[in-house]
Amino acid sequence: MIDRPSRDKLAEALRQYVSGRITNDTLDDIKVDEGDNGAVAVKEASWYLYDDLHEHKVVDGFYIDKKDRKEIARWIVFLQSDEEYIWPKMSILDFILSMLTFGLYRKIQQNRWKKIGDLSVWPFGSENELRRATAKPKLFAGKAHNKLKENR
Repeated sequence: MIDRPSRDKLAEALRQYVSGRITNDTLDDIKVDEGDNGAVAVKEASWYLYDDLHEHKVVDGFYIDKKDRKEIARWIVFLQSDEEYIWPKMSILDFILSMLTFGLYRKIQQNRWKKIGDLSVWPFGSENELRRATAKPKLFAGKAHNKLKENR
């Protein structure tokens, strides 16, 4: 299920966070509909973008490098698309098992995920889904849109 308000709200918050206009706490406070697995997955992935021990902006020394910005741009394009999320839901148990096995569980999990779709374009499931979404961008236009397409 796609919950358009959740996806739009999260996409805008990610853009604002990466550009240094909002803090990590503001991004963390964004609520998404639990029925939209794609919005939930991107929200969970965004947790890795910041230090949750104190409030900060990326301009306060918590720089997000170019490679990560391109990945976040893909997340935003996904959120603005009407593509369904095909990947399995992650749970706290998955996180704990990965920690306890020093990442081995995560590697096993990634091998399973490779049978489902193309991990290199996550949260999209395939290159075709990404192409469809970037052919008609809702937030990116002009030079930024062309750079995103060039870097695929």
